Amino acid sequence: MQKELFRTILVAALLICIATPLFAADLDELQNKKNEIQEQINQTNEELSIVNEDLTENLRQIEKLDSNIKTNEESIVQMNDEISKIQEEVSKVEKELEEATIVYEKQKQLLDERLVEIYEAGETNYLEIVLGAKSISDFFATYYIVSELTSYDVELLEFVENKKNEIEQNKAKIDEQKKNLETQKRNLSKTEIALSNTRVLRQNYISKLSQEEQELQAKIDEYYAQVNLVEAEIRSLAKVVNFGEDYAGGTMQWPIPEHYHITSNYGMRVHPITGVYKLHTGVDISASIGTEFKAIANGVVVKAEYNSAYGNMVVIDHGGGVQTLYAHGSEIVAKLGQVINAGEVVLKVGSTGYSTGPHAHFEVRVNGNPMNPLDYVSIPE
Repeated sequence: MQKELFRTILVAALLICIATPLFAADLDELQNKKNEIQEQINQTNEELSIVNEDLTENLRQIEKLDSNIKTNEESIVQMNDEISKIQEEVSKVEKELEEATIVYEKQKQLLDERLVEIYEAGETNYLEIVLGAKSISDFFATYYIVSELTSYDVELLEFVENKKNEIEQNKAKIDEQKKNLETQKRNLSKTEIALSNTRVLRQNYISKLSQEEQELQAKIDEYYAQVNLVEAEIRSLAKVVNFGEDYAGGTMQWPIPEHYHITSNYGMRVHPITGVYKLHTGVDISASIGTEFKAIANGVVVKAEYNSAYGNMVVIDHGGGVQTLYAHGSEIVAKLGQVINAGEVVLKVGSTGYSTGPHAHFEVRVNGNPMNPLDYVSIPE
C-alpha cells in the first residue's frame, strides 16, 4: 500500500517536472507572440497618434473654414441686400428720368414753337407793339405784357436747359449704379464659388481623417483581439500547473504590510486625470516609491506588463475565476507564468500610467468583473 502510494506520488512528481518545462516553453512562445502583437499595437497607436494630431490640426483648419463660411454667408446676404437696394434705386431713377423726359419733350416743343413765332415776327415786333400804345396807361399795360412774355420765354429756356441737365445726370447716375450692380453681382458670384469650394474642402478633410482614423482603430481592435486570444491561451496553460483546486474564498493577506491608509476607495468617483465620473475598480493605498507590493494569495501570474492606464502591472490568477491586479508600479518583479505564493513580492510601488502620485492600486476581479477588494482582504488592526 505504501509502495503504491509512493509510486503514485513519484509519477505525479515526474509529470510535474516534465510538464513544467513544456509549460515554460509554450508560455515563452506565447509571450513572444504577445510581445510581437503588442509592438504592432504600439506602432499602430503611434500612427493613430499622428493621425489624431493631424485631425486636431485639421479640425483647427475646419474651424477657420467654418468661420470663412460664416463670413461668406453673411457677405452674400449683405451683397444681396445691396443689389436689391441698387435695383430699387435704378428703377426709381429710371422712372424719374422717364417723367423728366416727357416734361422735357413737351417744354422743348413749346420753346421751339415760341422761338419760331419770335423768329417769324421779327425782333422789333415787341417795340412796335409798345410804341403803338394810344395812351400812357395803354403803354404801361402793353409794356408789362411784353415784359411778361419775354420773362416767360427766358424761364422756359432755363427750365428746358435744367431739365436736360437733370436727365443727363440721371442717366450718368443710372450708368454708375448699373456698373456698381454688375460689380456686386461678380463679387457675389466669386463669394458663392469660394463658399462652395470651402464646404467641399471641409468635407474632404473630415472624410479623409475619419477614414484614416477608422482604419487604424480597426487594426488596433484586431490586434487587441489577438492579444486576448494569446492571454486566454496563457491562462489555460496556467491552469495546468495551478493548485489543483479552485479558490474557495476566505480572507486574503493585506498586499502592503504596514501601509494601511486608503486614499481612494472602490466605487464611483470623478477620475483625477480624465475628469470622467466612473467606477474606481479597486482601492488606492498610500505608499512611497519602491515599497514592496505583495501577492495576497497563492496563484499563477497571467499578466506582467506595462499598460497605458495601469502602468506597470501584474495580474495573478487564483483559480475559480478569481484574479487580483497590482498596478502603477515602478518595477515589475513577478514573471509571466510564475507560480507565486502569498506574500511574495510581485511589484514595487510607483506612479506609472494614469497616476497622480506614488501609490499602490489593488483590484480583485471575479470572472472579469471588478469587486470591492475589502470584501476579500481586511486592513490589519
